[in-house]
Amino acid sequence: MAATLDYAVPTGEFIAEWMDDAGINAAELSRRLGVTPKHVSELLSGKAPLSHALALALERVTGVPARIWNLYESGYRDALAREATTKDLEAQYEAAKAFPLGYLRKWRLIDAPARDHASTVRQLLEFLRVASLEAFETSWSRGNVAYRRSAVGREKAEALATWLVLAERQLDGLRDIPSFDRQGLTELLPRLRSMTRENPDVAIEQAIEALESVGVVLRLVPAVPGLGLHGATRWVDGRPVIQLSLLWKTDDQLWFTLFHELGHVLLHSERSLFVAGAGAGVDGETEAEAEADRFAAETLIPTGYEDRLPRTRDVSAIESLAAELGIAPSIVLGRAQRLTLDYAWGQALRHRLEFTPPEA
Repeated sequence: MAATLDYAVPTGEFIAEWMDDAGINAAELSRRLGVTPKHVSELLSGKAPLSHALALALERVTGVPARIWNLYESGYRDALAREATTKDLEAQYEAAKAFPLGYLRKWRLIDAPARDHASTVRQLLEFLRVASLEAFETSWSRGNVAYRRSAVGREKAEALATWLVLAERQLDGLRDIPSFDRQGLTELLPRLRSMTRENPDVAIEQAIEALESVGVVLRLVPAVPGLGLHGATRWVDGRPVIQLSLLWKTDDQLWFTLFHELGHVLLHSERSLFVAGAGAGVDGETEAEAEADRFAAETLIPTGYEDRLPRTRDVSAIESLAAELGIAPSIVLGRAQRLTLDYAWGQALRHRLEFTPPEA
């Protein structure tokens, strides 16, 4: 008898094969096993499961080890469950389309073809680490993690959850990071300001390392198209976790968003989720976002320097003030442009930042 098959075969077919070889019928087998003819009939058809006790009885009757009979039974029941699961996954596909499946494919988090609905949903659930989309809704809306409950209450909740989960998947080894040191973070701010003058590709790695030394986790996570978020802050296992999206792909936006999120860490509740970007605020958060903006603005360019921001397209004035402040010229440029609403100049002062999709 074959021990491995790639399709659903009832254990009863293997029993029937042994019966043919042994030359006995169902009535005789029922007598030898000490069970009713009806039970043998249902066993042969696959309607009745093979119990471990009956597998041991079959071992004595047939000479085939019970573990082999159990292997057949386990394989058959597993195949039936997978068939049922495939149908269930296909039924969830319409709900799954609310998630940014194209984004997940771009970043190789899902590799199932779009036409394979069951595999697409299966891989989405594996990414979300839930058994079903119903379980996702329950876990995120009624679980004991405050920032998750806040996330599902927002517009485009599925896209936001996807973006947050992608950062969570980068948090292995979180317990190796020191406990949050509020005073240490405050003392680190001048050093972080000075990092803005460096090559951002190098400086952001230095910032990640420096922040970890005071118990702050920083992760870069590609923006989800249409979500419009620059950054987010929440607390995981007692540590602030900041993620940045590089939404506008410029270094000034990167640094302003980082200091904005650090404002949330230092100023606001540890039980909240704060997201920065277009339409990001919800009831009760508008003032907190404004406070974080003021924190970032004051930390990078103190109020006393506002009147020295050029009101004309003066690149040299931007560079001179940036050197005096010890920050990147792009940050001064961004503040001046917001002040004058003239954004059509100075782009050479900015560094472009890009995430690169993994190779296929």
